[in-house]
Amino acid sequence: MKLKAVLFLAMVSLHIDAVAEDRSFGATAGMLGLGLVYVYPLSERLAIRGGINGSSYSFDQTRSGIDYEIDINWESASVALDFHPTRGALRLSAGVLKNGNSLSTRSNVSENVTVGDVTYTLTEVGTLRGAVSFNRIAPFIGIGWDWSRNNRFGITFDFGVVSQGSPTVSLSADGLLLGSPMFLDDLAAEEIELKNAFGDLDSMPFVTFGLMFRF
Repeated sequence: MKLKAVLFLAMVSLHIDAVAEDRSFGATAGMLGLGLVYVYPLSERLAIRGGINGSSYSFDQTRSGIDYEIDINWESASVALDFHPTRGALRLSAGVLKNGNSLSTRSNVSENVTVGDVTYTLTEVGTLRGAVSFNRIAPFIGIGWDWSRNNRFGITFDFGVVSQGSPTVSLSADGLLLGSPMFLDDLAAEEIELKNAFGDLDSMPFVTFGLMFRF
């Protein structure tokens, strides 16, 4: 009986060592930014995947009738459970982001501007600055392929959806009417319009490519 127990423990130990040697590390790029990822397999079908993402870029766009310079800051940390139904490259994933994704906006106008439903001069409004943020914890689901599972090196491809929640928007101005109650009401109305303009980011699709090294 003791011999069987020893053999069983030895087999379990060998299995754990074999799985541990199948860990992988890599770099990713996609709609969540540039990132680093680490994969720790639990079995032939299950693995835990953790990662960090970050990037920023700027562009000009008209939102709610006002020309803005928009800065996007994608910053997040993720943990996911990967399920490989065929023990191969295909994986189904579910996880959460510690979500620091945000946007900042700055009006880029040189003439009269409509805030809410009222048109003001540039001097009265000054510069409109906005901050857009999302839920700090954001669940996601995805499907992808990890072609490094049976190789030392390999590429990955994933796509899915992150549920960030409805955006939170704050808007400020630095013009002559900064203390005017009527203008503040119009500014609040503009916040709502800007929130609706970014509303399509509440459930944000993503696509990610990666290069993995297995050790």
